[in-house]
Amino acid sequence: MTISNLSIHRIIEGKTILIIGGSGFISKVWISMLLEYIPKIKKVIILVRSEKGKCGYTRFEEIYAKSPVFSNLRNIYGSELSKLKKIEVVTGNVCCENFNLPNNILESLQNEVDLAVNFAADLRFFAPLDQMLKSNSESTKIVADFILSTKKAKLLHISTCYVAGMADGIVPEQAIKDISPNGTNFSAEEEIKWGIQEAQAMRSRNASDKELVKIGTLRAERLGWPNTYTYTKGLGEAVLSNRIPTERLSIFRPSIVESAEKYPFPGWNEDFNGTAPFIQMFSTRYRHIVAKPNHNLDIIPVDYVAKGLTIVASALLAGKHSPVYQSSTSSINPLSVALASEYVCNYFRQNQKKSLSYLLLPPSKPKFITPQHILSGTNINRIEKTVSFLFDKIKVDKNSAKIIAKFGIESAVSTIKRKAKTIDTIMKVYKPFIYDYNYTFKSDNLLNHRVTEEEFSYTPTDIKWEKYWSEVHIPGLNQWCLPQLKALTSGKKGNKK
Repeated sequence: MTISNLSIHRIIEGKTILIIGGSGFISKVWISMLLEYIPKIKKVIILVRSEKGKCGYTRFEEIYAKSPVFSNLRNIYGSELSKLKKIEVVTGNVCCENFNLPNNILESLQNEVDLAVNFAADLRFFAPLDQMLKSNSESTKIVADFILSTKKAKLLHISTCYVAGMADGIVPEQAIKDISPNGTNFSAEEEIKWGIQEAQAMRSRNASDKELVKIGTLRAERLGWPNTYTYTKGLGEAVLSNRIPTERLSIFRPSIVESAEKYPFPGWNEDFNGTAPFIQMFSTRYRHIVAKPNHNLDIIPVDYVAKGLTIVASALLAGKHSPVYQSSTSSINPLSVALASEYVCNYFRQNQKKSLSYLLLPPSKPKFITPQHILSGTNINRIEKTVSFLFDKIKVDKNSAKIIAKFGIESAVSTIKRKAKTIDTIMKVYKPFIYDYNYTFKSDNLLNHRVTEEEFSYTPTDIKWEKYWSEVHIPGLNQWCLPQLKALTSGKKGNKK
């Protein structure tokens, strides 16, 4: 693709943009950026599903009033959503035909929308197959039907770089259509149909969620994806690429989306699916990680993702787009697992120096281990189960039970069980991305667009990783995510920010 110049304000001003799934981490940052930096946009329509008896408008009204991401907009327009005239919120569900909208609202969207941006997704790695297919795959058929029913709307669909699946090396910016990551020919729509029918049959036999997770994972691995998340996102991409003409579609794949470098302010994060669990683990004395130190850890700050989305939206509206964009750093500003781990451990060493526990037992450096190592998550879990089994046997004895109660041993064993399960889960989720496969995601298509506005300049090569981790990312997680994450893994309720 040749280099193209884009004037983002000129292209987006006067346009109506529909945002599908407006309550997520990335979408909220993008909504804020759009409305703050492009005040002459005609309208931003946000599709939000109802939940717990609250309609979409009420849910987004509460998010707007409370979320730190909208602090800049509240300073400009006030704290009431009704004062932000550029925003319109409609209650709808991306998993239902026509988004479950009344005919008059649906017809209005079909006539008005210039660009639809689909953020809606289920981000769980190991969830029941039917739930993941419904959210990440079947929903794309509904989105495609909507786009094709409109007068002019184009679609920008948010996916993930990790639809690359079980593959090493350079990952090009290519659409998924009829070939899975391991080279198997398949039909995405037939695959979705099979999965839904199989899940329904299993549900009719009273199969558990755990069984549906297992069959989904096995099916994903058979086609070359490591889990149901990447599998169902890959199927969703294939549906869109096969149904929507290329002139009306771009797929946007970020890598691991992390704390904002600058916008809306340094360190903003509310995502528990990225590096937060690892950083929480390293904040303790556990330093053993199933990873290969030289593998890439591809992360991208959320404000770079938001700027990238704005650039691609402009290119798509102007007809200068590519079918697929990857927003990533591994090919242009690589960061290794070893360096990232070192930055995290250095941060906690520096910030724990004054504590008595640090003086008595300073934390060690990270140790990279294999899945077979005795301190891998799986083996720790096995040890914990053995300890729990023996403990349950001992409790039967009355004298032992008194000792257990006196010294609080049961509470200690319960803590060990919880921590072992947490470590095992973290390792299972991240092992494909930092141990099994080493990805280098190409990101030329975004870099080939030149923008005239400085606020949308997309330059991931400028990120200084050590400074970012020590001064922005980890402090941000400490403020916004880790307290809640620690509360969740300790069995307590966290305070919502």
